[in-house]
Amino acid sequence: MANYCVDHPDAVIDLSISEVAKASGVSIASVSRLAITLGFKDWKEFRLNFARGVTRPDDEEIFPDITPDDDDEMVARKVFENHVLSIRETFDQIDKADLFRVVDALVKADKVVFFGSGGSGYAARDEALRFTHLEISASAHNEEFEMMLHAARIQKGQVAFGFSNSGRSRATVGVLREARRNGALTVGIANYHGTPLEEVSDVFFCTSFPKRGGYTASLTARIAVSAIMDAIYVLCAHRGRIVSNICDVDRALESVRLAPKKLP
Repeated sequence: MANYCVDHPDAVIDLSISEVAKASGVSIASVSRLAITLGFKDWKEFRLNFARGVTRPDDEEIFPDITPDDDDEMVARKVFENHVLSIRETFDQIDKADLFRVVDALVKADKVVFFGSGGSGYAARDEALRFTHLEISASAHNEEFEMMLHAARIQKGQVAFGFSNSGRSRATVGVLREARRNGALTVGIANYHGTPLEEVSDVFFCTSFPKRGGYTASLTARIAVSAIMDAIYVLCAHRGRIVSNICDVDRALESVRLAPKKLP
């Protein structure tokens, strides 16, 4: 089984545990035992970490981190290329069943709450604003007391998102724990595995970003988070949760934006 993983890295990343077991000629239990033997809690965690270490043939074209010797065009090109790599790797490593589980919950939910502290609070706010286009009550909170107050009011059948770059934000971890205790589906999104946020999340999405330096890592992680949320939003809309009068809403917003400002 271990030899199969080494010889067929793309299969390990793209196939389910049952498909890998069938392809390698072993039982599902054997695949699971291999992951545990290697120090992972299950096959999913092994696969996600395995994906980070796999270099596919077209990855050779991806540029390294920005250096002081790069000209302006090269800097811009590296930013774009690193974004492409981050999004592709994130898609490869997230569990699609988990993605669809979140969408299924949102389609049935009457309320979704987004939590995040610091810079992650801006991501929470943006998502709440966007999800108001769906027939669902959406709100965002980034102040610790306010976050806990709203987490305490969450009920079963509702959804709570927690954003944290490190996955260790005390406030975000605390409110997701409270929301989970109240029966909500908790969804954590961070840049690292093995964090407190993952422990309190029913569904956890980990982004992938180039570990080549500080110039682009934080940028690509942010783009990857947006890609995950874009997929969730579009899937919800595709399932019919888009507001019927969305065009009227957009026209109203556009008229306000384009209206001439009156001078004082």
